[in-house]
Amino acid sequence: MNLVLVPEPAPWLGQLPTLMGNGEQAEVLAPWALPAAPTRWGLFPSRLRGAWRRRTLPAPEGFRVWGLPGWWAVEAGLRLGARSAAASFRARFALRRRVAQATAALLPEGVETVVAPSLCARELFAAARRQGARCVLIEDLPFLRALHADLDEAAFRHPEESFLRNHRASAEDVARQEAERVLADECWVRSAFSRERLLRDGHASERIRDLHLPAVAVSRGEAAQKEAEASPVALLAGPALARGGLREALAALEARPGWHLWVRPTEGTDVAVLKHPRVQRVTEQVQRTLRGVDVVLAPSWCESHPSEVATAMAWGIPVIATDRASGFHECHTVPRGNVAALVMELDAVRAT
Repeated sequence: MNLVLVPEPAPWLGQLPTLMGNGEQAEVLAPWALPAAPTRWGLFPSRLRGAWRRRTLPAPEGFRVWGLPGWWAVEAGLRLGARSAAASFRARFALRRRVAQATAALLPEGVETVVAPSLCARELFAAARRQGARCVLIEDLPFLRALHADLDEAAFRHPEESFLRNHRASAEDVARQEAERVLADECWVRSAFSRERLLRDGHASERIRDLHLPAVAVSRGEAAQKEAEASPVALLAGPALARGGLREALAALEARPGWHLWVRPTEGTDVAVLKHPRVQRVTEQVQRTLRGVDVVLAPSWCESHPSEVATAMAWGIPVIATDRASGFHECHTVPRGNVAALVMELDAVRAT
């Protein structure tokens, strides 16, 4: 028997056959998963249909999904108590711990392989190893210790950005994440930066696997024809926050008055940014299709995986990024916080 533990919907679920390997089958414990949609589907509102569809996990052949009735009440309670982004992170991490603890206590005899994501594996892996099972860790969260160091560095560079000090994971969660890596037989990572970090921390290269997540396929529609003299557009990948390089992007905008910057505001975004005459709030459709975008900027201070980077690479749109946000992609790489390098890359893109 093989077991995959999935505490919340995740893009890596589509890679289950690759993660298991050798045509293996598995039981997928996803407490949030809903059964197939009702036959009279058209009677439900479109928003409900969309929400239901996102929680229906199409199991690959040989995989059986187990949901937990009433799990929505657990998640609803978490949402009610989490009134900020920091509180939401704390609630998610706590939920992962409890799911791992409960599953470890009920782990059946004879399990051969156990797959679990970050902060949802320590107790489960410890129990599985006592049975001689293979433990596979999905590193779907940033390296917390490195994340904290990067955020501290960004906060030192931008002391006016209080949101950079808004949240840090607990010492318990940092230690938990590192213990999971020690217990794992395989660690699947989402970027070259993560791979290099593991190698630097002394993990054997043969235990590290690259988790390539395909870009979400979207149709851009008919490409808009831009006039030759039209101002070029840079899109900031991810939410418009200082941790994602917003301040560096704005500094580059000031250095190159010919450019416009499109951003996606969120909690913690400085509202004054939106008053800049060459800054525009991006629509959800543009974010997904990148229509009208000339270059994607991902000058992130810390590890992140903005979907716009993968989408841009799929469409052949240039991406300027730090190593923290480039994933496994061959982007135009710039050092963190280096506005001059960012401007130089913008000039190179404009010249092509």
